[in-house]
Amino acid sequence: MFSVLMCCNRDDGFLDEALQSVLKQTYEDFEFLIILNNCSDELYKKILNVDDPRIVVHRTKIGQLSFNLNYGINLASRAYIVRFDADDICHPDRLKETHKILTSDSEIDIIAGSCRLINDKGAVIGNVDLSKSLNWRSVLLRKNPFIHPALALRTDLIIKSRGYMGGFHSEDYELWLRMSDNENIKVAFTNFQMIDYRISEHQARGSKLGYAEVASYFLKRALLKPTLKNGCSVILSLYKFYFKGENK
Repeated sequence: MFSVLMCCNRDDGFLDEALQSVLKQTYEDFEFLIILNNCSDELYKKILNVDDPRIVVHRTKIGQLSFNLNYGINLASRAYIVRFDADDICHPDRLKETHKILTSDSEIDIIAGSCRLINDKGAVIGNVDLSKSLNWRSVLLRKNPFIHPALALRTDLIIKSRGYMGGFHSEDYELWLRMSDNENIKVAFTNFQMIDYRISEHQARGSKLGYAEVASYFLKRALLKPTLKNGCSVILSLYKFYFKGENK
């Protein structure tokens, strides 16, 4: 049922724990797609030496995450893509809980999981609770309604949506914007903490480039469909770019 998809181009000291958190899932029927994008020979050999038949390793020479996610999605043989990042930690029951939710309603397209926030030392510094059924399309106009590496999505839905087409810092946001036009997508929110989500200095959270990319998406939408809502989204994105973004 599940293709766990992880892209990785370096090891910042968290990779071993991340790998083991996937391989030690209590629900064991899955494939683990690891796309090594623009990585070193040392990292490539390290991953090849991890002995588990569920691991499928592919190496690319392109650094952009959007390309590598799409590459992995097209390799997937299971019905759902389970996103995961190489510096996070999966809850041991993540796949078991995801399977349980899907068993209760086979029409679910996206499972939006909650998470714990951890720092570089692994200490818990907060929580993100997505237990309430949000109107994610409305929330999307203000912020990202999902935790990308805590999601599970139908593989065919991503492909029909033409995959990830965003830039270097906001590839998931742009995909949600396009998906928001599809009124038939069914999202299940859960308070189950699918991952420990690491907040580190290597992330692009709050960067000017990320806000600029999001503003450009909303600007395109406003030009194609000039509504008050889309116009306000452009203004809000530009405000974040000028007053909240950091030069990274």
